[in-house]
Amino acid sequence: MLLWTGDTYRNFAIETLNNSVSGTVNFFVGSRIATDYADKITPIANEWSRLGSLVKSYQENDQTRMQAELNILSNAREVVQGDVNLIAAISYDQEFNQLATSEANLGASVTDDPDVKAYLIGRDKAEARKPASFMWATPDGRPVFSLILPVGGFRAVGFLEVITDPLPQLAGIGKVLGGNFQILDNSGNVLFESLEAPAEAEAEAAPPAEGDAATENGGDAAPEASNDAPEAETAKAGDTTHRAAVEVMISDGRGGVWAEARFDRDVSDFYAQTDSLRLLSIEILVGVLLAAWIVGWILLRTTVLRNLRAFAGAMTSISNGDTNVNLPNVGNDEIGEMKKALIALRESVRQALILQNMVENTPTMTAMILPDGKLSYLNASAQDYLGGTTATISGDFLNLGSDFQAKLANPNNLPFTEIIQTDRGYLDILAAPVRDKDNVLLGTMLAWNDVSEREESKIAVTELMAEVARVAQSVTEQSEGLLSLASELTNQSENTVQQSGGALDVSREAASNTRNVATAVEELSSSIAEINRQATEASTVTGRAREEAEESQRNIGSLEKASSEIGSIIDLINDIAHRTKLLSLNATIEAERAGELGKGFAVVANEVKSLADQTASATGQIGDLTAAIQEEVQKAAHSISTVGEVIHQVNDIQSTITQSVDEQRRATGEISENVQRIAAGAGSMDEMITFVNDGAQSTGRSAHDLNTASHNLSEVARNLSEKMREFSERMKLT
Repeated sequence: MLLWTGDTYRNFAIETLNNSVSGTVNFFVGSRIATDYADKITPIANEWSRLGSLVKSYQENDQTRMQAELNILSNAREVVQGDVNLIAAISYDQEFNQLATSEANLGASVTDDPDVKAYLIGRDKAEARKPASFMWATPDGRPVFSLILPVGGFRAVGFLEVITDPLPQLAGIGKVLGGNFQILDNSGNVLFESLEAPAEAEAEAAPPAEGDAATENGGDAAPEASNDAPEAETAKAGDTTHRAAVEVMISDGRGGVWAEARFDRDVSDFYAQTDSLRLLSIEILVGVLLAAWIVGWILLRTTVLRNLRAFAGAMTSISNGDTNVNLPNVGNDEIGEMKKALIALRESVRQALILQNMVENTPTMTAMILPDGKLSYLNASAQDYLGGTTATISGDFLNLGSDFQAKLANPNNLPFTEIIQTDRGYLDILAAPVRDKDNVLLGTMLAWNDVSEREESKIAVTELMAEVARVAQSVTEQSEGLLSLASELTNQSENTVQQSGGALDVSREAASNTRNVATAVEELSSSIAEINRQATEASTVTGRAREEAEESQRNIGSLEKASSEIGSIIDLINDIAHRTKLLSLNATIEAERAGELGKGFAVVANEVKSLADQTASATGQIGDLTAAIQEEVQKAAHSISTVGEVIHQVNDIQSTITQSVDEQRRATGEISENVQRIAAGAGSMDEMITFVNDGAQSTGRSAHDLNTASHNLSEVARNLSEKMREFSERMKLT
């Protein structure tokens, strides 16, 4: 039973070791190929994709020339010098349809995978400009590496797939792992080999002698197989050599198998130690077994060994990550204590796995720094951000400066948070100590997030708030100026209303005065017409006087007696003519001075009427004296001749007066027409002033509305400024 227990423990230890080998191989291959090798050949392939002759063949769609350009790549300097082991090159259009392949055609491509091709076609323009790398295997099981690049750089005219052999990058993996490492194709042929001791490779033979090789899970979806005897024994120089062999499925990073690998190592020392331990245990326990053989054998048979097997199986499951394994039912003895301890171990492993999964998959980039400053852990997000692993990154890996490193190295400064601007943007950093249960510092956890977008948004919001505040202040100032202008416009509109009201009153008074002047002119025109009629009658009388004078000449004898009286009458007539002449002159002057509103024409009319009466009276006297004149013919003989001449002169004067009065009548008519036009214009001016008054009142109302709107705008601007200030304080930006 002790031998069985030792063998079980040894097999469990070897199996656990093989499990660690599987994970280590996958991690080593992923680091060497997916990261380091991709970073190495990407710049080289980028230069190939930008060759002018290759780009031109794409632009001209010359597939023959395109194939020639792909063949030329096999003679590139990097290929000749051995930096890149080029297998084949394939050209695609923008829809990933093959256009040409190099002569070394594999007959397969990574785009044969529908998922890969759908991913490449579905990328947006920004992603399509970036290289895409893939680990994949040919149909015969050969692991290769493909790099997909846009041809022509920024203005991609197509795509180029460069297929290379990355296996030389795994050189030395056998020495690192402490064993012999081989990669096989589907037929079992060795494609790559890295031995623990190359000088002794020919002297050693490592085929398994007994049992089957264990197959381990090399990726997320790789198949897993194991055997019950993971070791093989080989004869070496007369000694027995024990080697543990395991088959590893290396993942392609997409849930598939990239390569099948075989790893075996020398576990002779482990076998020797376990054999020595087993022999020592036998020697110690042989006495006890002999003394308590019967009871011990029954106890071991019924309880201990069964429970030990169950515990061994449970421990194996827990070591494989199965924390839901069921434990056997035992009592309260030492086996029960072992169960309690195993339950605690199971819970601890479960919590550790949960925490490990949380830390590993959290988007927050996390690193563990030991007290000596060495980087011991990076989660997946940190590795993606830094582009490396703990094996390739050290020192100030975030480029935060010596001051920050000194602050981080002093435990008294922990924990602390800080936002730091780096050449890659803004980082929100948290540094916290990691201590054990005895409060001993185990290291420093450094977690960071890229908050460039948030900080830049914060800066942009700050600038926007300042600009909005400035605009609000400007609006406030402008609204205050607009308010002053509206007040001034209101005052001016009120003054305009008052002035237009006064102008309306003056216009109406002028219209009234004009109508009065028109009435006076009409009266003056009537007076002049009456004067014209009287002058006409005077002219008729003068004509009759002339006829009478001629008659008097025939009766000269009678007129001679009244010649003296006729002389007086002639003097009177002369005086009347003189006064009539003066009145005519006055009427002319009054017609020219229409400013007296025609008052002088009435006086002239009265005077002319008085003269007409006196002329009639004098004519009557002349008629009375005619009889006396007939008696005094001889006395009037000389005088009658003179009277005839005077009468002729009076007739001429009367004609002149008639013409003057007629001219005054026409002038008065023109004055009357002009006054009527002035009156009509005064009415139009009244309407215009009324329109101006209405417009001034409308302007006043608009000014009042503008005043109200200015008040409202000013209030809104002040409210906007206040809201922006409150928002700035709430956002803690001011």
